[in-house]
Amino acid sequence: MTRQEFRVSSGRADAWRAPPGKTPSRVAARCAPLLAALLAAPTVHAQTYSGTLSVVTERVSRGISMSGDRPSAMLDLGYRDDRNWALGLGLATVHGQGDATAEAIVSATRWWQIDDKRTLTVSAAHYDYAGGGNASRLRYADLSVGGLWDSPTGQWAASVSLSPDLPVTTGDGYQGHLGGTILELTWHRRLMGAVAADVGWGVVDNWDRKTSSYTFANGGLSYTAGAWRFSLVRLYSAVPPDAKGARPRWIAGMAWTFK
Repeated sequence: MTRQEFRVSSGRADAWRAPPGKTPSRVAARCAPLLAALLAAPTVHAQTYSGTLSVVTERVSRGISMSGDRPSAMLDLGYRDDRNWALGLGLATVHGQGDATAEAIVSATRWWQIDDKRTLTVSAAHYDYAGGGNASRLRYADLSVGGLWDSPTGQWAASVSLSPDLPVTTGDGYQGHLGGTILELTWHRRLMGAVAADVGWGVVDNWDRKTSSYTFANGGLSYTAGAWRFSLVRLYSAVPPDAKGARPRWIAGMAWTFK
């Protein structure tokens, strides 16, 4: 299962560490073992492979701009089987955060179907970055517990993520991998035909009380036509004023899903 940052989700197992100075191609090379594992998965169980290729006017992760007001391209690959397991691999271009130029997210998710309207999920994810300078400072991992449920008002999702090495950056610069808790809530509802509304809210609570926690939110519309999805989202973030990406902004996106 991949995360759509527009919906503030990013459910996303410890994979690798990209040393400083490595190029984006090295990140892709490190992804090869995971892709091989997916392709070599046993065929005795029903399996589903899928992917999404998307372009956005700005890459944002949990309220923080990862592309510095520049467009970003993203590729999400997913695998799931009838044993209620899913694996995900996400690749994206980034800019302006610790000299990083590429992002890789690898995740593993287990879900339990409670009934036809409610699902419980547990997932682990590792976020890695390649590029020059201090790109490796951005890496971290998290463990999330969440739920999905359908209601007359729409589709809801909520999660609590714990990260022991979440990086913290303030107006005074990089403070270290201090850890934190992330709460996220999203809502999705089809309005008419292929038009849908999405709203999300989240809070990042840093474990080091000397640094500020912050909230983020978004709301927007999307239009789906076959395998294509077009979206326009307004994003708000209460990160420290001196930090990059603090201002509200509009983000447009286009995505193509393949199976």
